[in-house]
Formats: sequence, structure tokens, C-alpha cells
Amino acid sequence: MNPLLLALLVAAPVAHAQSGRVQGEVVITVVGPDGKAIAKEDRSGVVVYLTGYTDPPPTEVARMSQRDKTFFPSVLPIVAGQSVEFSNKDVVLHNVFSRSVARRFDAGKNRPGETYVVTFNKTGIIDVYCDIHEQMVATLVVVPNRAYAVTDKAGRFELKGVPPGRHPLFAVHRRDEKSDIARAEVVVEPGGAARATLQLTETRADDTHLDKHGKKYTPRADYAGKER
Repeated sequence: MNPLLLALLVAAPVAHAQSGRVQGEVVITVVGPDGKAIAKEDRSGVVVYLTGYTDPPPTEVARMSQRDKTFFPSVLPIVAGQSVEFSNKDVVLHNVFSRSVARRFDAGKNRPGETYVVTFNKTGIIDVYCDIHEQMVATLVVVPNRAYAVTDKAGRFELKGVPPGRHPLFAVHRRDEKSDIARAEVVVEPGGAARATLQLTETRADDTHLDKHGKKYTPRADYAGKER
């Protein structure tokens, strides 16, 4: 056998075995209007990710749909360079837009069954809205590598395939640029598992936002096909 090929075959599983993982939980505290803080029981939907290195994006296209005037999923992590397909699976017209600094876009009016694809090349937080239905809100978290996860209801997460070393660890659970971001640091040993607990504080539950023109939404009767 070719010595170089033999070396690659031997090195591949060794390199994989050297990667580690990060496990832990996110604790969310909700601060009410009275200033009192209570622990949140449902801690799902938090994106946890590492920085400090980059990975090539997955070849598959991530997907976010619009159903029942709601984005599914409402929080979607992707790797920088990855594309997202937005699909209208409702029976009414929809729009998808963002005015976020990391990526601005506007899909125009999408009829039922239509799709719109956007590629996100920069890391950052992308707030996604519908210009027709003000209540529709979603968040894209564009991360630099594939070491990310979304928490379950208990706030638990696991990041796999993490290279050994010291890495910044973040937790994001937000709808706008004023929400909380938690940060920690983990040291991953070759083939080992690091643990971390991140603390998030929720102080806003208001999804109020402006339309794609930077103006307040105009109240209107819902419609299925009439142009604005």
C-alpha cells in the first residue's frame, strides 16, 4: 500500500479520537416589571456555540418555513457561508426581511408554496421578520464553526467534535440587539469532555419592531392574495 495513503488512513481515526466535546446547561432568569427575578422552567431554544476557529459550512441548505403566521423554527443556528431556504407553507401572502447589520435582505411578497434562498457569509445575529404580519419573528445565529447546539427544555446542550484547546463559549437567546448574551470559557482536553453552565437574564419579552422601511406597521385586515 502507498505509504502516504496508509498514513492518512491511520491518522484519520486518531485525529477524530483527539477531538472532545462540551456539555452543560443554560440557566435562564426572567426579570419582571417589578424587578423581581424568577428562574425560567422552559429553557429550550438557546443557541450555544464556540468561537476561536472556523469550519467550512455544510453543503446542505438550512430551512425555515412560515406556517400559521409563524416562523418554524423560531431560532435557527447556521455556519457562516451556509444558505437558508425560507418557504411559505401558509395559505396567505408572506414576506421575509431583515434589517440586521450582519445581513440585510428582502424577499418581497411570497405566495403560498414559493421559496426564497439567502446565503449568510458573515457571523452575527440576524433578526428575521415578515413585512405583512408584525407578529412573525425569528432569529438566525450565524456561527463560525460546527460546534453549536440548541438547548432542550431543561437547558441542556452538547457540542461535539471540538478541537482540543481553550475556547470562548457563548449562549444566545434573543429577538433583538438589546437582549442578553452569556459568555464563558472552556478548556477541552484531547478526547475529553468539558462542562460549563451559562447564565442568561431575560429582561425583555417585547417583539415590537419596525417594518422593512423602518416605519411602524400599518394596521390592516388580513388577506390571502391582494397586493398591498
